[in-house]
Parts: sequence; C-alpha cells; structure tokens
Amino acid sequence: MPKRFNYFIFVFLFVFIVSVNAQAKSEGEFVDYHFVKGYLELYNGDFKGAANDLWKVFPFVVSDDFYQELADILVYVGRYREAQYVLQRAVKVYPNDKEFYYKLFDVYTIEGKKKDAFSVMKKIQKRFQETENTFRRIITLYIKSGRYEDAYKKLKIYVKRYKDDPSGYYLLAQVCLRLKKGNCALENAKKAVELAPKNYQYLIFLAGLYERRGEFDKAISLYKRLPQNALTYFVIANDYYMARDLKNAASYYKKAFLASNRVDYLERLAYVLLNMNDFDEIISLKQKFFKLFGESDRLKLIYAIALSEKGKCSDALKAFSSINPKVEFYDEVVSNEAECLCKLGKFEELREKLAKVGDVKSYLFVISKFCLKNKEYKRALILFDDAFKVAKDNRERAYICFYEADLYFSDLKSTNKAIELLNKAIGFYPDYAEALNYLGYLYIDKNIDVKRGMKLVERALKLNKNNPYYLDSLGWGYYRLGEYEKAEIYLKKAIENYSRSDLDARVVSLEHLLEVYKAEQMYDKAKKIAEELLKLKPKDKKALEFLKQSK
Repeated sequence: MPKRFNYFIFVFLFVFIVSVNAQAKSEGEFVDYHFVKGYLELYNGDFKGAANDLWKVFPFVVSDDFYQELADILVYVGRYREAQYVLQRAVKVYPNDKEFYYKLFDVYTIEGKKKDAFSVMKKIQKRFQETENTFRRIITLYIKSGRYEDAYKKLKIYVKRYKDDPSGYYLLAQVCLRLKKGNCALENAKKAVELAPKNYQYLIFLAGLYERRGEFDKAISLYKRLPQNALTYFVIANDYYMARDLKNAASYYKKAFLASNRVDYLERLAYVLLNMNDFDEIISLKQKFFKLFGESDRLKLIYAIALSEKGKCSDALKAFSSINPKVEFYDEVVSNEAECLCKLGKFEELREKLAKVGDVKSYLFVISKFCLKNKEYKRALILFDDAFKVAKDNRERAYICFYEADLYFSDLKSTNKAIELLNKAIGFYPDYAEALNYLGYLYIDKNIDVKRGMKLVERALKLNKNNPYYLDSLGWGYYRLGEYEKAEIYLKKAIENYSRSDLDARVVSLEHLLEVYKAEQMYDKAKKIAEELLKLKPKDKKALEFLKQSK
C-alpha cells in the first residue's frame, strides 16, 4: 500500500505541476521545485516545511484549490498574517467562492481584528444573503467579542427561524447565563435537551443550571441519563450530598469508589458516613481497605474520629498520633484529639497540648463540641482564658470574645456580660460584622437601645450586603420603632436570602414577620405566615397561638 500511495502522489503532483506551469512558464524550475517539495513535505507531515516552500510559489500560482490548501496550512502552523494575504487575494480572484470569505473571517477572528471580521461578514451577507451558516458565524463572533447583548438578539431571531436546531437553543442558553437571565438560560437549555435528548453536552449544561438553582433532584435525573461510570456516580453523589440526602450520597460515593478505587472518592464516602454517624461502617471500611487508609491522612483522621465517637478514645489517640503534623488540616486533628482527652478526663494534658499547639481554633472547637455539649461551662471559661493568652493578633482575640459572649448569653443567661464581651470584640476588630450584628440585635431585641442597635446592624450590612441574619435584625429594629412597612421589606428580604439549610433562622424571621402583620392588623397575611411556619416547625408556639386566637 505505501508504494501505491506514493505513486498516486507523484501522478497528482505531475498533473498539477503541468497546469501550474502553463500559467507560470516564466518562473520555470523555481516554481516546479518548491511546489513539488512543498507538497511532498505536506504529505510526509512536515507542515512547517510545506508552509515555507508553498509560500514561496504563492505569488506565481493562480488556483482556487491551491489557495484553499495554502491558507489551511498557514493557519495550522500559526502563520495567520500570511494566511490573511492568501485569502485576501483569493476573494479578489474568486469573488463568488463563499468559502474564501468564511476562512478570511475566521483568520481575522483569530487575530483579534474584530472590525475586519465584521466587515467580511457584512460582505458575505450582502453577496450571499444571510444563510444559517452566516448567521451562526456572526453569533460566534459576537460571543467571542463579549458582545452578549448583540449575540442574544441574533440568537432570538435564529431560534425562531431554525426551530429544530438544538444548538441554537444551547448557545442562547449560554448567552442568557452570561447576561444573568437565569430563567431564559433554563428554558432554552431545556428546549435543547428536548430536541437532542441524548446530547451529553446539553444534559450536563442543563444539570449545571439546576444545581445553581438548588434543584439537585432534577440535576440528578439528568446525570442518570449519562453513561454510568465512576465520574458520573461521583457527580450524582455530590448532588445528593448538597440536597442533604446523605444515604443516597453515601451509596453513590461507594459506587464511584468501587468503580475506580480512587482514594479521594473513598475519603468523600467516609466523610459522609461520619456525618451520618455511621461509625461502624467507617471502621469496617478501614478493615477492608487497610492500605488506602494507611496512605491517606484524611482517612486516618475520619477513622480516629469514628473510634472516638464509639468511646474507644485510647485507640483513637493512637490513630491521631499516626497523622502527619504537616498536613493542612492538622488543627482538626488537634481539636478532635483534644476532645478525646476531655472524654478521658485528662484536662491538664489537654491544656498542655492546646498551649503547645497555640491554635485558637482548636480551643474553640473543644469548647463548642465538648464543654458546651456537656454543660462544662467552668472548663469552657478556663479554656477561653487559655485561648486568649495564645491569640496571635486582635482579630483572634475578637473571635474569642465573640464566642465567650455567646456562651454567656445562650447558656449562662447573662445579657450584660454578653454585651460587655461583644463591645470588647468590636474594640479589637471594628469590622467584625458578626459581632456588630449580634450586639445590635441584643440592643434591639431586649429593647435596650433600639436606634443604637440598628446603627450597629447597618454597619454589619455595609460589610456584608444582603446577609439574611443582618437583614432580619434590621427588620426587627424597624418593628420595634413601629415602622412596619420598612420592617416588612427587610424581613421578607431576609427570608428570600436564607439558604435551604438555614431552617431555624428562617423560622425566627417568619415569627418576626408574623408580629409585624399582627401589629398592622393584616390578619389574612398573618394567617398565611403562621401556616408557613407550621410547615417548617409543626409545634411553633407563636403560630399555634395566633391561629387559636384568630378562630
């Protein structure tokens, strides 16, 4: 076969050379030599050599096939300026060959010559009318140029004209996403999938849009239409996890791991099992995949925590000690190790360890997870003092004051001490938005100084715009001042901005809004809010009391 193919090339070149020589006899051997050499180089895969030799004969050859091939070769090797010259001559010599215009358009686009590209496209439209291909190239140029509004307008026309082309809807969905037109993106992506239900690219794009909207169940149904392998199992598992369906998340992480034997997939599986408090399964996985657990410090940590939660603190401490102290998450290791020491009653050893590490986060972890959980408030206060001594800067000191204030307010029921500590936190760190809001809310909720409280909350909102917790505080402040319309605006905005997991906070804001409607005597609206509250919290006292009184 190779001999026959080479023979064909020489016959082809011979015929072509004869025709070229008829047009360029005066150039003689120079043209013949470089032409033959150039095509031999081309067919042997030497594109740079072919570009060099064929470019030399370009001034002497007039042939549409030659122009097409030379332009393609020059583009392939990145010599766009020469390709541009070839195509500029080609459109003059062959003004009715649309392909030359399109190639020149592409070269201008690659070179970033947008004005020249648009000029060529206008010529195409004028000479050849607006075909589907022309339409798409203009749209592509608009998108590449960042002219999304222009692309959007063109695509709206395109999808009306070519209703059965799924790629048009797909492009329109992408442009809508760029323009932050969420519903437009979703509707057009759905149309693309409807027309091409087996197109993986469209399915993945639509699934991504559903994920952005928090509609993970719909995203999962689309991912399940893709070929099922380790990667798709992993993506589906991630969405189940985001939807807080931990059981299905664990099931798919397990599928992903078993199909790939990847340690990072096993880490995700173990982490979800930890969230599910399925400590026995984690211990079982350690026994089955002993080698992988030995390779991963993160798996060692999860296994050690599982042992700790099972009450096997001595074994857990051995597992913690096997973790490399240089890992980026070592503060988590120390925190969990400290909890084990708490469970074993080794408090002096605990304090020595925490002081040696000198990490404020570890102190706060032990306080919140062990001391507060077990109502060991005196020990918590001692550890707060220890943490304050090792704090590296004022920001860390502010954090300690904040958490200690929460202990005094929530557990020790001392509002005055909480206020004192929050003021201290803000003194250390004036831009501490959480402390500003917490202090402001206390002033508002306890009717201590509502106007001062609102000023503090407004400072927090400047630092973290649209934070639903801060919006709720401000709305509650307006309620206290009797400005119910403003209160309603801010409380509604807070409710809209909570994430799906902020259930308790949403309940509080709805209770606040219920009070606003009661104060305004808008009982129909209040009833709807009370009913919504009971869906989230079936035994909500404020909702039940209102509905009972309104009968």
